[in-house]
Amino acid sequence: MPPLLDRGRGGGLAAVAGLTLIQGIAAGAAAFATRDIFEALQRGSGPPAAGLVLLVGAGAVIAASRIGARLLGERLGQDYARQIRGALFEHAARMPAGAVARRRAGHVSLRFVGDMTAFRNWLGLGLPRLVAGAVMIPATLLVMWLLQPALAAVVAPVLGATMLLAGLGGLPLVRLQRRLRTLRARIAADMAERMPIAPQLDRLGRRGTEMTLLERRSDAMIDAALRHRIVAETLKALPDLAAGIAAALILLAGHRQGIGTASIAAALALLGLTLAPLRDLGGVWNHRAAHAAAARKAQAAMARRGRDLYRAGKPLCKVPAEVVLEDVALPSGRSLSWSVPAGARGWLPVDELDGEAVVEMLLGLDSPERGRILLSGTDLRDLSRGALRRGVLRIGAAPEILHGSLRRALLMGCRDRPDDAGLSRLACDEGLAPLIARLGGLDCTVREAGRNLTRGERIAVALVRMRLLRPRLILVDGDCAAEAWPRIERHLTACPATVICARPEAESARLVAA
Repeated sequence: MPPLLDRGRGGGLAAVAGLTLIQGIAAGAAAFATRDIFEALQRGSGPPAAGLVLLVGAGAVIAASRIGARLLGERLGQDYARQIRGALFEHAARMPAGAVARRRAGHVSLRFVGDMTAFRNWLGLGLPRLVAGAVMIPATLLVMWLLQPALAAVVAPVLGATMLLAGLGGLPLVRLQRRLRTLRARIAADMAERMPIAPQLDRLGRRGTEMTLLERRSDAMIDAALRHRIVAETLKALPDLAAGIAAALILLAGHRQGIGTASIAAALALLGLTLAPLRDLGGVWNHRAAHAAAARKAQAAMARRGRDLYRAGKPLCKVPAEVVLEDVALPSGRSLSWSVPAGARGWLPVDELDGEAVVEMLLGLDSPERGRILLSGTDLRDLSRGALRRGVLRIGAAPEILHGSLRRALLMGCRDRPDDAGLSRLACDEGLAPLIARLGGLDCTVREAGRNLTRGERIAVALVRMRLLRPRLILVDGDCAAEAWPRIERHLTACPATVICARPEAESARLVAA
C-alpha cells in the first residue's frame, strides 16, 4: 500500500491545518465583534461600523478558508486514490494470468470503484475534518475562555463528552463497514456475472430463480446497510444534542453569574461555529472505517504471489527458438518433460487444461511452480519483458483487444508501426478488407475483446500482429489451426520460427486436413 502522506500529501495536510487555524482566528474575531455590537446596542447607540466590518470580514475569511481546505482535501484524496489505483493495476499486471482470471468481475470492479471512493474520502474528507476538529474546537473554547471563563467551563465538558462518545461509538463501524462491503461485493459480482447472459438465463427458465437469489442477498445487504446507517447517523446527530445542551448551559450559567447579554450572545455565536466541525467529526469515524475495510482488501490483493519472471532481463536470440520443458508441473498434477527443436513444428502432448497452462507459461503470463522452461537455452524466467513480448506470440480467436480504434487493435504490442496505408494493405492481405469496409476504416471503433468482430476477423488481427512482430516462437490455439495454419506457413517462408500447436498432433492433423 502506498504511504498515506507520500508525494507531498503530508505538506498538503499541514496546509489544511493552517487554513483551519485561520478559520479559528476568524471565528474568535467574529465573537469579539459580536460582543462589541451587542454592548453598543445595549447602550442605545448604533452598531459600530468597525464591528460590522469585522463581522462580515470574518465570515468571508471563514468561507474562503473552508472552501480552500475542502478543495485541498479533495486534491489529496484524489491523488491518494490515483496512486493506489496504479499500485493495484501494477500488481495485477505482475500476477499470473490465471489468478487474475479467477477473480470475479464484480469483485475486481469494486476494488477499482468502490474501494477507491473509500480511499479518496479518508484523505479528502476524513483526515481534513479530523484536523479541522482538532484545531477549531480547542480554538473556539480558548476564545470563549477569553470572553468569559465561566461559560467555557460549562461548555468544555459537554464537548469533551460528545467527542468521547463519538470515538467509542465509532468502534463498531469497522466491523459494520466490513460486513456491508463484503455483501455489496457479492451483489456486484452476482450482477456482473448474470447481466451479460440475462436473456440466456431467461430462456433456460432461470429468471425467477436468479431473481429470488438476488433478492435474498439484497435483503441481507440492506439489513447490513441499515445497521451501519443507524450507528453512522447517531454519531452525526450527537453534536446537535450537545449543542442544545451547551446552549442551555450557557444561558443558565450566564443568568446565574450575571454575565452580560453581549458576552452570552458572543458565546452562543462561538458555539454555532463549533457545531460544524463537531458534526463533521461524527462522519470522520465512518470514513476511517470504510478506509480500514478497503485497505484490508487491497493489502490482501497485493499480498498475492506474482510471477517469477524478468529476473535477469536477457534478450532472446533472433533465430527460431528451441523450446525445452524440464519436469514442469501442470494443473492436472502431472509433470511434463518435452522439447521442440529450433524451427520445428510441435504439438503439445497434453489435454486442453494442461495445454492452456503451458501456453500461458511460454507467453510469460505465468511461471512454473516446479521445473524449468528453456527458450534457446535460457530460462524463461530470466528473459526480459521485451524479449517475451516480441519473441513469443499466440495465434488464436481471442487476441488482446481493448475498446478503441481498429488501428490500435492491429498494432497492440507491436514495435514496428507502419503508416496507415501500409497497415491497411497488411490487414487486407490477411482478409480484413470486408471489416475495414464494414466499419469505415482504421479509425473505426472495435468493441471490447473484439465483440463486433467475427471469429475469423479476430484470428486475422492476431495474424497481422504476427507479421509485424516476426516472433521466434508462435503458439497456435488448436481450435483455430485449420484457419490459421496455411497463413502461418506462408509467413514462415520469409520469417522462420518455431511453431507449437496447443493440441495433440493427431487431432491437429485432422483439423488442418479438414
